[in-house]
Amino acid sequence: MSDTSQGPGWWQASDGKWYPPETHPSRRPPSPYAAPSPWSAPGAPPPASSSWGSAPPSGAPPQQSTNGLAVASLVCSVAGIVPFFFGIPCVVGIVLGFVARNQIKQTGGAQPGRGLAVAGIAVGFSLIGLFLLIVLATTVSRN
Repeated sequence: MSDTSQGPGWWQASDGKWYPPETHPSRRPPSPYAAPSPWSAPGAPPPASSSWGSAPPSGAPPQQSTNGLAVASLVCSVAGIVPFFFGIPCVVGIVLGFVARNQIKQTGGAQPGRGLAVAGIAVGFSLIGLFLLIVLATTVSRN
């Protein structure tokens, strides 16, 4: 282009040259091939792609993470199988499962983990029932 301003509307780029108003980046129509990413600032360069932690494709919604309480519910319920704990983790797992299910329901089911929460509740109740049956069986067999 030119090294001197040509008139109103012309703009100077970082290369020191002056360009006409129709070539200004803010006036260019968006390219139909590249959708703007909702995760980057306007005018920011696209993220570098790599095999580690690459960003989701432009226009794709971010992946929802599984509800942490649902995972904790299942882990606590399964930990209740250890007889040393006397079923305490099972109770914690059941409570966490119900709380996680409520949180997932409040998001309209958008957050994954409902199955884990239900599994935590089921395993917790099953292990408590099994624990009570063992206690009952040992009590009856002693008499």
